[in-house]
Amino acid sequence: MRILKWIKGSVAAVVGLAVLTIVGWNVVDRAPSVAEAAAEAEPFDRSRLLVLVDADMAATGYADGQLHPIDGATDVLVTIDGLGTEAPQLTQVSASNTVMGWPGAMTADAAGRFAYVVESRKAAPAGVAQMASVFAEMPDGTLLTPIDLTTRAVVSTTEVCTRLNSVDIAPDESWLLITCGDTVGEVAVVPLTNGQPGAPRIFDLDLPDMEARPGIDDGLTYAMIHPAGAAAGYIVSNVGVGLVRFELDDAGVPVSAVAEAPLREGTWLTVGRWTTTGDHFLAADVAWGPAPTDAVFNGNGQILSFALSPEDENRGVVSSAIVSKSPETFELNRAGDRLVAVNMERTYLPGGMFSIVPARGASSLSLVSVDAATGQLETLGDPAGFEGVLPEDAVFDADGDQIAVVIYQDHDAPRSDGWIETFAVQDDEILRTGQRLMLPRGAHDLFALD
Repeated sequence: MRILKWIKGSVAAVVGLAVLTIVGWNVVDRAPSVAEAAAEAEPFDRSRLLVLVDADMAATGYADGQLHPIDGATDVLVTIDGLGTEAPQLTQVSASNTVMGWPGAMTADAAGRFAYVVESRKAAPAGVAQMASVFAEMPDGTLLTPIDLTTRAVVSTTEVCTRLNSVDIAPDESWLLITCGDTVGEVAVVPLTNGQPGAPRIFDLDLPDMEARPGIDDGLTYAMIHPAGAAAGYIVSNVGVGLVRFELDDAGVPVSAVAEAPLREGTWLTVGRWTTTGDHFLAADVAWGPAPTDAVFNGNGQILSFALSPEDENRGVVSSAIVSKSPETFELNRAGDRLVAVNMERTYLPGGMFSIVPARGASSLSLVSVDAATGQLETLGDPAGFEGVLPEDAVFDADGDQIAVVIYQDHDAPRSDGWIETFAVQDDEILRTGQRLMLPRGAHDLFALD
Protein backbone atom coordinates (compact mmCIF):
# COMPACT_ATOMS: atom_id res chain seq x y z
CA MET A 1 0.00 0.00 0.00
CA ARG A 2 2.84 2.38 0.79
CA ILE A 3 4.30 1.74 -2.66
CA LEU A 4 0.90 2.43 -4.27
CA LYS A 5 0.55 5.68 -2.33
CA TRP A 6 4.08 6.64 -3.29
CA ILE A 7 3.34 5.99 -6.98
CA LYS A 8 0.10 7.97 -6.84
CA GLY A 9 1.87 10.82 -5.08
CA SER A 10 4.71 10.81 -7.59
CA VAL A 11 2.31 10.83 -10.55
CA ALA A 12 0.34 13.69 -8.99
CA ALA A 13 3.56 15.63 -8.42
CA VAL A 14 4.69 15.12 -12.02
CA VAL A 15 1.27 16.13 -13.37
CA GLY A 16 1.19 19.16 -11.10
CA LEU A 17 4.66 20.20 -12.18
CA ALA A 18 3.68 19.78 -15.84
CA VAL A 19 0.57 21.91 -15.35
CA LEU A 20 2.54 24.62 -13.56
CA THR A 21 5.16 24.56 -16.33
CA ILE A 22 2.54 24.95 -19.04
CA VAL A 23 0.75 27.73 -17.13
CA GLY A 24 4.04 29.51 -16.54
CA TRP A 25 5.03 29.15 -20.18
CA ASN A 26 1.72 30.68 -21.26
CA VAL A 27 2.19 33.59 -18.85
CA VAL A 28 5.74 34.56 -19.79
CA ASP A 29 5.60 33.66 -23.50
CA ARG A 30 2.18 34.87 -24.58
CA ALA A 31 1.50 36.92 -27.71
CA PRO A 32 0.92 40.67 -27.43
CA SER A 33 -2.68 41.43 -26.51
CA VAL A 34 -5.08 42.62 -29.19
CA ALA A 35 -5.82 46.31 -28.72
CA GLU A 36 -9.06 48.06 -29.54
CA ALA A 37 -9.17 50.19 -32.68
CA ALA A 38 -7.66 53.54 -31.72
CA ALA A 39 -7.14 55.35 -35.02
CA GLU A 40 -9.45 56.54 -37.76
CA ALA A 41 -9.54 54.51 -40.97
CA GLU A 42 -8.63 56.48 -44.10
CA PRO A 43 -8.21 55.70 -47.80
CA PHE A 44 -4.89 53.94 -48.36
CA ASP A 45 -2.56 56.19 -50.35
CA ARG A 46 -1.31 53.76 -53.02
CA SER A 47 -2.87 53.41 -56.46
CA ARG A 48 -3.25 49.64 -56.44
CA LEU A 49 -2.46 46.64 -54.27
CA LEU A 50 -1.71 43.15 -55.60
CA VAL A 51 -2.37 40.08 -53.44
CA LEU A 52 -1.52 36.44 -54.09
CA VAL A 53 -3.96 33.80 -52.83
CA ASP A 54 -2.93 30.16 -52.36
CA ALA A 55 -5.99 27.91 -52.51
CA ASP A 56 -4.19 24.66 -51.71
CA MET A 57 -3.96 24.51 -47.93
CA ALA A 58 -4.99 25.91 -44.59
CA ALA A 59 -2.37 27.85 -42.67
CA THR A 60 -1.95 25.05 -40.15
CA GLY A 61 -1.18 22.47 -42.85
CA TYR A 62 2.50 23.03 -42.11
CA ALA A 63 2.06 21.46 -38.68
CA ASP A 64 -0.54 18.72 -39.18
CA GLY A 65 -0.62 18.08 -42.94
CA GLN A 66 -4.36 18.71 -43.15
CA LEU A 67 -5.04 20.85 -46.24
CA HIS A 68 -8.77 21.54 -45.61
CA PRO A 69 -9.43 22.06 -49.35
CA ILE A 70 -12.24 24.40 -50.42
CA ASP A 71 -14.39 23.23 -53.32
CA GLY A 72 -13.83 25.31 -56.45
CA ALA A 73 -11.03 27.42 -54.98
CA THR A 74 -8.01 28.13 -57.21
CA ASP A 75 -4.81 30.13 -56.88
CA VAL A 76 -5.34 33.74 -57.95
CA LEU A 77 -3.79 37.19 -58.11
CA VAL A 78 -6.20 39.77 -56.67
CA THR A 79 -5.95 43.42 -57.71
CA ILE A 80 -7.37 46.00 -55.30
CA ASP A 81 -8.12 49.58 -56.30
CA GLY A 82 -9.28 52.04 -53.66
CA LEU A 83 -8.42 50.28 -50.40
CA GLY A 84 -10.11 52.14 -47.57
CA THR A 85 -12.69 53.84 -49.79
CA GLU A 86 -16.42 53.17 -49.67
CA ALA A 87 -16.32 51.00 -52.81
CA PRO A 88 -12.94 49.30 -53.37
CA GLN A 89 -12.69 47.43 -56.66
CA LEU A 90 -11.39 43.85 -56.66
CA THR A 91 -10.58 41.63 -59.63
CA GLN A 92 -9.05 38.14 -59.82
CA VAL A 93 -6.72 36.45 -62.30
CA SER A 94 -5.66 32.80 -62.12
CA ALA A 95 -1.97 32.46 -61.21
CA SER A 96 -0.27 29.44 -59.69
CA ASN A 97 1.45 30.38 -56.42
CA THR A 98 2.06 28.99 -52.96
CA VAL A 99 2.43 30.07 -49.36
CA MET A 100 5.16 27.41 -49.01
CA GLY A 101 7.96 29.91 -49.27
CA TRP A 102 8.84 33.28 -47.85
CA PRO A 103 6.98 36.36 -49.12
CA GLY A 104 8.52 37.51 -52.39
CA ALA A 105 6.74 35.41 -55.01
CA MET A 106 5.52 38.47 -56.93
CA THR A 107 6.82 41.72 -58.40
CA ALA A 108 5.59 44.26 -60.95
CA ASP A 109 6.93 47.05 -63.14
CA ALA A 110 6.68 50.61 -61.85
CA ALA A 111 3.98 51.60 -64.32
CA GLY A 112 1.76 48.75 -63.22
CA ARG A 113 1.51 47.18 -66.68
CA PHE A 114 2.69 43.70 -65.78
CA ALA A 115 2.94 41.57 -62.66
CA TYR A 116 5.26 38.57 -62.46
CA VAL A 117 4.39 35.57 -60.26
CA VAL A 118 6.56 32.56 -59.46
CA GLU A 119 5.54 29.20 -58.03
CA SER A 120 7.67 27.42 -55.45
CA ARG A 121 5.15 24.58 -55.31
CA LYS A 122 2.40 23.49 -57.67
CA ALA A 123 -1.19 22.77 -56.62
CA ALA A 124 -1.93 19.76 -54.44
CA PRO A 125 -2.95 16.64 -56.41
CA ALA A 126 -6.70 16.43 -56.99
CA GLY A 127 -8.60 14.75 -54.18
CA VAL A 128 -5.73 14.97 -51.67
CA ALA A 129 -6.78 16.46 -48.33
CA GLN A 130 -4.10 15.06 -46.02
CA MET A 131 -0.31 14.79 -46.35
CA ALA A 132 2.25 13.31 -44.01
CA SER A 133 4.34 16.40 -44.78
CA VAL A 134 3.46 19.21 -47.16
CA PHE A 135 7.16 19.80 -47.75
CA ALA A 136 7.71 16.19 -48.84
CA GLU A 137 4.53 15.74 -50.89
CA MET A 138 3.52 19.07 -52.42
CA PRO A 139 4.84 19.05 -56.02
CA ASP A 140 7.76 21.34 -56.88
CA GLY A 141 6.93 24.44 -58.90
CA THR A 142 8.72 25.47 -62.09
CA LEU A 143 6.73 28.34 -63.63
CA LEU A 144 7.01 32.10 -64.06
CA THR A 145 3.63 33.66 -64.92
CA PRO A 146 3.48 37.22 -66.33
CA ILE A 147 0.08 38.93 -66.00
CA ASP A 148 -1.19 41.91 -67.96
CA LEU A 149 -2.69 44.17 -65.29
CA THR A 150 -4.63 46.21 -67.85
CA THR A 151 -6.50 43.32 -69.42
CA ARG A 152 -6.34 41.18 -66.24
CA ALA A 153 -5.07 38.21 -68.24
CA VAL A 154 -2.20 35.74 -68.07
CA VAL A 155 0.21 36.56 -70.89
CA SER A 156 2.17 33.29 -70.90
CA THR A 157 3.97 30.82 -68.66
CA THR A 158 7.70 30.09 -68.72
CA GLU A 159 9.53 27.07 -67.30
CA VAL A 160 12.48 28.44 -65.34
CA CYS A 161 13.91 26.11 -62.67
CA THR A 162 12.92 24.01 -59.67
CA ARG A 163 11.14 25.69 -56.75
CA LEU A 164 11.12 29.36 -57.73
CA ASN A 165 11.46 30.92 -54.29
CA SER A 166 11.44 34.66 -55.05
CA VAL A 167 11.36 37.14 -57.92
CA ASP A 168 12.61 40.72 -58.21
CA ILE A 169 12.67 43.19 -61.10
CA ALA A 170 15.77 45.19 -62.06
CA PRO A 171 15.72 48.98 -61.54
CA ASP A 172 15.69 49.54 -65.32
CA GLU A 173 13.05 46.79 -65.70
CA SER A 174 15.09 44.93 -68.33
CA TRP A 175 15.29 41.62 -66.42
CA LEU A 176 13.96 39.55 -63.56
CA LEU A 177 16.01 37.84 -60.86
CA ILE A 178 14.57 34.51 -59.69
CA THR A 179 15.97 32.31 -56.92
CA CYS A 180 15.91 28.56 -57.49
CA GLY A 181 15.76 25.61 -55.12
CA ASP A 182 18.70 23.91 -56.84
CA THR A 183 22.20 23.35 -55.49
CA VAL A 184 23.53 23.70 -59.05
CA GLY A 185 22.02 26.71 -60.80
CA GLU A 186 20.81 28.64 -57.76
CA VAL A 187 19.72 31.77 -59.64
CA ALA A 188 17.94 32.53 -62.91
CA VAL A 189 17.88 35.77 -64.88
CA VAL A 190 14.96 36.30 -67.25
CA PRO A 191 15.37 39.10 -69.84
CA LEU A 192 12.34 41.31 -70.45
CA THR A 193 11.44 42.84 -73.82
CA ASN A 194 8.46 45.20 -73.65
CA GLY A 195 7.60 43.48 -70.40
CA GLN A 196 7.61 39.99 -71.93
CA PRO A 197 9.95 37.26 -70.61
CA GLY A 198 12.68 35.81 -72.79
CA ALA A 199 14.66 32.61 -72.34
CA PRO A 200 15.96 32.14 -68.77
CA ARG A 201 19.69 32.30 -68.09
CA ILE A 202 20.64 29.93 -65.26
CA PHE A 203 23.79 30.68 -63.24
CA ASP A 204 25.63 28.32 -60.90
CA LEU A 205 27.01 30.31 -57.98
CA ASP A 206 29.24 27.50 -56.63
CA LEU A 207 28.11 28.11 -53.06
CA PRO A 208 29.03 25.86 -50.13
CA ASP A 209 26.54 23.16 -49.15
CA MET A 210 24.50 24.77 -46.36
CA GLU A 211 21.01 23.31 -46.65
CA ALA A 212 19.60 22.08 -43.36
CA ARG A 213 16.80 20.11 -45.03
CA PRO A 214 17.84 18.61 -48.40
CA GLY A 215 15.06 18.88 -50.96
CA ILE A 216 13.46 21.77 -49.05
CA ASP A 217 16.05 24.47 -48.40
CA ASP A 218 18.44 23.81 -51.31
CA GLY A 219 19.77 26.76 -53.30
CA LEU A 220 18.82 30.38 -52.75
CA THR A 221 15.72 30.99 -50.66
CA TYR A 222 15.57 34.75 -51.34
CA ALA A 223 17.36 37.50 -53.26
CA MET A 224 16.87 41.21 -53.93
CA ILE A 225 18.61 43.28 -56.61
CA HIS A 226 20.84 46.11 -55.39
CA PRO A 227 19.53 49.63 -56.19
CA ALA A 228 22.43 50.13 -58.65
CA GLY A 229 21.34 47.03 -60.58
CA ALA A 230 24.59 45.08 -61.06
CA ALA A 231 24.50 43.06 -57.84
CA ALA A 232 22.05 41.40 -55.47
CA GLY A 233 21.85 40.43 -51.83
CA TYR A 234 20.97 36.80 -51.33
CA ILE A 235 19.91 34.36 -48.61
CA VAL A 236 21.01 30.76 -49.07
CA SER A 237 19.18 27.84 -47.46
CA ASN A 238 17.68 30.15 -44.79
CA VAL A 239 21.04 30.33 -42.98
CA GLY A 240 23.52 32.45 -44.96
CA VAL A 241 23.65 35.97 -46.43
CA GLY A 242 25.89 37.15 -49.23
CA LEU A 243 26.39 39.32 -52.30
CA VAL A 244 26.34 38.23 -55.92
CA ARG A 245 27.79 40.47 -58.65
CA PHE A 246 26.63 40.40 -62.27
CA GLU A 247 28.39 41.17 -65.53
CA LEU A 248 25.88 42.95 -67.77
CA ASP A 249 25.58 42.85 -71.56
CA ASP A 250 24.93 45.88 -73.78
CA ALA A 251 21.22 45.63 -72.98
CA GLY A 252 21.94 45.77 -69.24
CA VAL A 253 21.04 42.10 -68.64
CA PRO A 254 23.37 39.78 -66.67
CA VAL A 255 25.48 37.34 -68.69
CA SER A 256 27.44 35.96 -65.73
CA ALA A 257 27.23 35.91 -61.95
CA VAL A 258 29.90 35.59 -59.24
CA ALA A 259 28.89 35.17 -55.60
CA GLU A 260 30.81 36.05 -52.47
CA ALA A 261 30.92 33.37 -49.80
CA PRO A 262 27.89 33.63 -47.51
CA LEU A 263 28.00 34.94 -43.95
CA ARG A 264 26.35 32.58 -41.50
CA GLU A 265 24.56 34.80 -38.99
CA GLY A 266 21.24 34.58 -37.14
CA THR A 267 19.21 31.38 -36.86
CA TRP A 268 16.63 31.02 -39.66
CA LEU A 269 16.58 33.84 -42.21
CA THR A 270 13.63 34.65 -44.46
CA VAL A 271 13.57 37.82 -46.60
CA GLY A 272 15.81 40.84 -47.12
CA ARG A 273 15.69 44.50 -48.14
CA TRP A 274 18.36 46.99 -49.16
CA THR A 275 18.54 50.29 -47.33
CA THR A 276 17.99 53.39 -49.46
CA THR A 277 21.73 54.02 -49.75
CA GLY A 278 22.42 50.44 -50.83
CA ASP A 279 25.14 50.04 -48.19
CA HIS A 280 23.29 47.61 -45.94
CA PHE A 281 21.17 44.54 -46.51
CA LEU A 282 18.52 43.92 -43.85
CA ALA A 283 17.30 40.37 -43.19
CA ALA A 284 14.54 38.92 -41.02
CA ASP A 285 15.34 36.08 -38.62
CA VAL A 286 12.33 34.06 -37.38
CA ALA A 287 14.56 32.20 -34.85
CA TRP A 288 13.37 28.77 -36.00
CA GLY A 289 15.54 25.92 -37.26
CA PRO A 290 15.34 22.80 -39.40
CA ALA A 291 13.42 20.64 -36.89
CA PRO A 292 9.60 20.95 -36.65
CA THR A 293 9.82 21.66 -32.92
CA ASP A 294 12.05 24.66 -33.63
CA ALA A 295 8.91 26.61 -34.61
CA VAL A 296 7.21 25.60 -31.35
CA PHE A 297 9.90 26.51 -28.83
CA ASN A 298 11.26 29.55 -30.66
CA GLY A 299 12.07 32.78 -28.90
CA ASN A 300 11.70 36.30 -30.25
CA GLY A 301 12.93 37.00 -33.77
CA GLN A 302 15.05 39.89 -34.99
CA ILE A 303 15.97 42.06 -37.93
CA LEU A 304 19.67 41.96 -38.81
CA SER A 305 21.58 44.70 -40.64
CA PHE A 306 24.50 43.47 -42.77
CA ALA A 307 27.25 45.61 -44.25
CA LEU A 308 27.05 44.32 -47.84
CA SER A 309 27.78 47.21 -50.19
CA PRO A 310 29.13 46.25 -53.63
CA GLU A 311 31.35 49.35 -53.38
CA ASP A 312 33.57 48.09 -50.54
CA GLU A 313 34.70 44.94 -48.75
CA ASN A 314 33.20 45.62 -45.32
CA ARG A 315 31.11 42.61 -44.32
CA GLY A 316 29.22 41.46 -41.24
CA VAL A 317 26.33 42.36 -38.95
CA VAL A 318 26.46 46.00 -37.88
CA SER A 319 23.19 46.11 -35.92
CA SER A 320 20.13 44.11 -34.93
CA ALA A 321 16.69 44.82 -33.52
CA ILE A 322 14.69 42.33 -31.45
CA VAL A 323 11.01 42.17 -32.42
CA SER A 324 8.41 39.56 -31.47
CA LYS A 325 8.06 35.92 -32.52
CA SER A 326 8.34 34.65 -36.09
CA PRO A 327 8.87 37.90 -38.06
CA GLU A 328 8.53 36.23 -41.45
CA THR A 329 8.73 39.48 -43.36
CA PHE A 330 9.17 43.22 -43.01
CA GLU A 331 8.87 46.28 -45.21
CA LEU A 332 10.49 49.70 -45.32
CA ASN A 333 8.59 52.93 -45.75
CA ARG A 334 9.38 55.09 -48.78
CA ALA A 335 11.70 57.37 -46.77
CA GLY A 336 13.67 54.32 -45.66
CA ASP A 337 13.81 55.41 -42.01
CA ARG A 338 11.19 53.00 -40.59
CA LEU A 339 10.36 49.38 -41.13
CA VAL A 340 7.47 47.25 -39.95
CA ALA A 341 8.11 43.63 -38.99
CA VAL A 342 5.17 41.24 -39.40
CA ASN A 343 5.27 38.79 -36.51
CA MET A 344 3.26 35.61 -37.05
CA GLU A 345 3.87 34.65 -33.41
CA ARG A 346 2.85 30.94 -33.31
CA THR A 347 -0.49 31.30 -35.10
CA TYR A 348 0.59 28.66 -37.64
CA LEU A 349 0.03 25.95 -35.03
CA PRO A 350 -3.37 24.18 -35.05
CA GLY A 351 -5.53 23.38 -32.01
CA GLY A 352 -5.67 19.96 -30.38
CA MET A 353 -2.42 19.02 -28.72
CA PHE A 354 -0.93 22.39 -29.71
CA SER A 355 -3.57 24.28 -27.72
CA ILE A 356 -1.23 24.33 -24.72
CA VAL A 357 1.38 26.27 -26.71
CA PRO A 358 1.34 30.03 -26.03
CA ALA A 359 1.31 32.81 -28.64
CA ARG A 360 -1.22 31.03 -30.90
CA GLY A 361 -4.04 33.50 -30.32
CA ALA A 362 -2.75 36.71 -31.91
CA SER A 363 -0.21 38.12 -34.33
CA SER A 364 1.66 41.41 -34.03
CA LEU A 365 3.56 44.22 -35.76
CA SER A 366 6.81 45.80 -34.60
CA LEU A 367 8.07 49.23 -35.67
CA VAL A 368 11.83 49.66 -36.11
CA SER A 369 13.83 52.78 -36.93
CA VAL A 370 16.49 52.55 -39.63
CA ASP A 371 19.55 54.76 -40.09
CA ALA A 372 20.37 54.18 -43.76
CA ALA A 373 23.80 55.81 -43.46
CA THR A 374 25.07 53.56 -40.67
CA GLY A 375 22.72 50.57 -40.86
CA GLN A 376 21.75 51.00 -37.22
CA LEU A 377 18.36 49.61 -36.15
CA GLU A 378 16.26 50.37 -33.07
CA THR A 379 12.97 48.80 -32.01
CA LEU A 380 10.35 51.45 -31.22
CA GLY A 381 7.77 50.78 -28.54
CA ASP A 382 5.95 47.51 -27.96
CA PRO A 383 4.51 45.11 -30.56
CA ALA A 384 0.96 45.91 -31.69
CA GLY A 385 -1.23 42.82 -31.39
CA PHE A 386 -4.03 41.94 -33.80
CA GLU A 387 -6.21 38.97 -34.72
CA GLY A 388 -5.48 36.61 -37.58
CA VAL A 389 -3.47 33.54 -38.52
CA LEU A 390 -0.33 33.71 -40.63
CA PRO A 391 0.01 37.40 -41.49
CA GLU A 392 2.42 37.08 -44.39
CA ASP A 393 3.20 40.53 -45.74
CA ALA A 394 2.79 44.28 -45.27
CA VAL A 395 3.24 47.56 -47.15
CA PHE A 396 3.35 51.22 -46.15
CA ASP A 397 1.28 53.81 -47.93
CA ALA A 398 2.98 56.62 -49.87
CA ASP A 399 3.70 58.91 -46.92
CA GLY A 400 4.37 56.19 -44.35
CA ASP A 401 1.53 56.90 -41.93
CA GLN A 402 -0.50 53.77 -42.78
CA ILE A 403 0.30 50.07 -43.04
CA ALA A 404 -1.68 47.39 -44.85
CA VAL A 405 -1.19 43.81 -43.65
CA VAL A 406 -2.40 40.69 -45.45
CA ILE A 407 -3.72 37.84 -43.27
CA TYR A 408 -4.17 34.24 -44.40
CA GLN A 409 -7.21 33.11 -42.37
CA ASP A 410 -8.97 33.33 -39.01
CA HIS A 411 -8.14 31.47 -35.80
CA ASP A 412 -9.17 27.80 -35.46
CA ALA A 413 -11.26 28.10 -38.64
CA PRO A 414 -9.27 26.40 -41.42
CA ARG A 415 -11.67 27.34 -44.23
CA SER A 416 -12.30 30.92 -43.13
CA ASP A 417 -11.59 33.95 -45.32
CA GLY A 418 -8.40 35.95 -45.28
CA TRP A 419 -8.30 39.73 -45.27
CA ILE A 420 -6.27 42.92 -45.44
CA GLU A 421 -6.24 45.03 -42.29
CA THR A 422 -4.99 48.60 -42.07
CA PHE A 423 -3.08 50.27 -39.24
CA ALA A 424 -2.06 53.85 -38.54
CA VAL A 425 1.48 54.96 -37.67
CA GLN A 426 1.50 57.83 -35.21
CA ASP A 427 4.92 58.96 -34.01
CA ASP A 428 6.56 55.71 -32.86
CA GLU A 429 3.37 53.72 -32.36
CA ILE A 430 1.27 51.40 -34.53
CA LEU A 431 -2.48 51.69 -33.93
CA ARG A 432 -5.31 49.51 -35.16
CA THR A 433 -7.99 51.18 -37.29
CA GLY A 434 -10.37 48.22 -37.31
CA GLN A 435 -10.64 48.46 -41.10
CA ARG A 436 -10.69 45.15 -42.99
CA LEU A 437 -11.15 44.12 -46.60
CA MET A 438 -12.11 40.46 -46.87
CA LEU A 439 -10.31 38.16 -49.33
CA PRO A 440 -10.35 34.43 -50.08
CA ARG A 441 -8.55 32.13 -47.66
CA GLY A 442 -4.89 31.88 -48.48
CA ALA A 443 -4.02 35.58 -49.03
CA HIS A 444 -0.29 35.82 -48.42
CA ASP A 445 1.92 38.01 -50.69
CA LEU A 446 1.27 41.76 -50.95
CA PHE A 447 2.70 44.27 -53.43
CA ALA A 448 1.91 48.00 -53.73
CA LEU A 449 1.92 50.11 -56.89
CA ASP A 450 2.29 53.87 -56.74
